Amino acid sequence: MKKVLNLTNIIALLGVCVLFVSCSHDDDVDESMVLSGQWQGNWGMYYEVENPRTGEIVAFDSYDTDIVFYPQYDYATYGYGYQVDWYEEGPYSRMSYRFTWSIRNGIIYMNYPGFPEYNTSIRNYHMNNSRFTGYFSNGTEPFYLHKIADFYDWSYYDDWDYHYWVYDSWSWDGYYYAKTRTEAGDAVQGLPTDSVAKPRIVKIGSRLAEK
Repeated sequence: MKKVLNLTNIIALLGVCVLFVSCSHDDDVDESMVLSGQWQGNWGMYYEVENPRTGEIVAFDSYDTDIVFYPQYDYATYGYGYQVDWYEEGPYSRMSYRFTWSIRNGIIYMNYPGFPEYNTSIRNYHMNNSRFTGYFSNGTEPFYLHKIADFYDWSYYDDWDYHYWVYDSWSWDGYYYAKTRTEAGDAVQGLPTDSVAKPRIVKIGSRLAEK
């Protein structure tokens, strides 16, 4: 009799496990359907560059991020996407990246080809058809996005590289050198002018993904 009960219990437990896995997958599908589309808002992005005149490391914060999540196929729980960060100040006005994403057991994973240091996961998030907020794996402050389109024409990005950074010949004079420029407006002490090569990018990341 005890063996029968044990067998019955095992079958019941297996049924619960199957039901749990099935429900979890269904939830992931539902989440991916809501996630798919174009979002906009505060993703916490910033970059650091080296001032070509002094060697000082300077950080610039993004004022807005556009991000598209595109499913691999209908009802897929994984896919690919494109992220564009916009900057009002600094030598780069726009930085963009391609990424892949997946949802497993209620966790969103994002991987950036060629930039593994940017890879992250999103937990404790809340998402509906208009708003998306949550926490990056190492973050302590939430991001906030709002949806601007359920579907998006991916072909717009086909000709763009995995990373596409728009350089705008930023003037370091107006930003840092108001006190050290001469009356004629020339660079001081033989420092290079703004026509030099693009400033060296030291780091790119999200302040919301860092402790």
